[in-house]
Amino acid sequence: MRTTADQLRDVLDHWQSGTGPLYSQLADAIVSLAEAGSLDHGTRLPSERALAEALHLSRNTVTAAYQRLRDDEWLEVRPGAAPTLGARARGLDGMSYQDRFAKILPGTQAPLVGLSSACPPPAPVVTRALRDPGALLDGALAQGTGYAALGDPDLVRAIVAHLRARGIPAQPDEIVVTAGGQQALWLAVTALAGPSCPVAMEAVAYPGVFDAIGSAGSRPLALPMRPDGLDVAASIKLMRAAQPDVAYLTSFQNPTGTVLAEEDAHRLLAAAKDAGTTIIDDRITADLALTGRPRTPFAALGTGASVVTVGGLSKVFWGGLRIGWLHANATLATQLRNRKAAMDLGSPAFFQVLATKFLTEDYDATVAWRLEALRESLAATVDAIVEHGLDWEFRTPDGGPSLWVRIPGGNAERFAARASDAGVPVAPGTAFEVIPGGGTEYFRLPFYLPPDEMRLGIKILADRAA
Repeated sequence: MRTTADQLRDVLDHWQSGTGPLYSQLADAIVSLAEAGSLDHGTRLPSERALAEALHLSRNTVTAAYQRLRDDEWLEVRPGAAPTLGARARGLDGMSYQDRFAKILPGTQAPLVGLSSACPPPAPVVTRALRDPGALLDGALAQGTGYAALGDPDLVRAIVAHLRARGIPAQPDEIVVTAGGQQALWLAVTALAGPSCPVAMEAVAYPGVFDAIGSAGSRPLALPMRPDGLDVAASIKLMRAAQPDVAYLTSFQNPTGTVLAEEDAHRLLAAAKDAGTTIIDDRITADLALTGRPRTPFAALGTGASVVTVGGLSKVFWGGLRIGWLHANATLATQLRNRKAAMDLGSPAFFQVLATKFLTEDYDATVAWRLEALRESLAATVDAIVEHGLDWEFRTPDGGPSLWVRIPGGNAERFAARASDAGVPVAPGTAFEVIPGGGTEYFRLPFYLPPDEMRLGIKILADRAA
């Protein structure tokens, strides 16, 4: 891949930090781009003369910057060839997707208080339905084979109504029923991302997306984040320069719980449209608005940008209810329906019948119940953190089921290992980072469990933090 001087100029964005000589600031800025994934291993950089002209610098400044990069093993230069990003960039892929996912999955032994996975216990309506399936089971058995490979028609209609109520003009032939949001995400990314183009995503992100990116032969491109959420201006500039096939974004950002303002969403979608980028809008936690203000779906904003919407029932009803969906244009949806059917012959008919009931009869009441439970558990969690005098830093989330907690000066990997030994496993921030080092001091703390269990978990974690 070749990067022209103008492309590099456009993506550098305020590279002059004011600290140190200009050549050092320029070298640091190029390293930051490599760490973010916008410059990949083997990328050919512009010549010293071309970059000097594009940045209005002396050639000596660029020469010194490139020399610094060579000295630090970021740049390889061969006689007569353009400088290329060196082998050191290979290490920026970080851990494997298997290692990432292992850090958020429950272990084989039941913990005292399980906090590694942000999956909820069943809502009361789920417990009642599974204890006395009655007519629901009869409806599933009536399908004979137990397969509903292309999606139960009643469930598809329920999903269409669900999306239309949120402003998305969905049609039945645009819906793909999946085995949870994870499968929907995997199908969308592997269909849309090409091996020669990156997938843009927030600088800390849901670990399940990395497998999909790897399966597509693509690579992640880190969109900059601030404490209050995505840095929209910097992200727009990066997307325009890198022109990724796909940008993956979450309604309430996982794991930070931040949310995009609607005006920022419009700006981001306009940039995606200009860059030819398809947005994957992950709305798995979209209705868990702790502040009472859900974000409008990207597909409902009428911007003309290409949007695939992912949804599901796991975060509201139960993690074990493996029913999700995606909404896309009819051509892509047909392709993905058939691909999904070839993978697993469709989600079980009984759970599709169950999901239809939940969506049509129980959704709003269960969301209200879940939000009340989350707010109570969050309050108990914060009180326990204060009670035990912990110096943890966090921002109250706008939505979603988790706190993104910083341990000042701490190492979250070591803390997570001690927490697991004590029977309260947590997911370290390294599982979520796109840029290695971005999650070193953080861990994710879900608050789905009842208040008493959260207090016990914090007490045990406080002992381990001492």
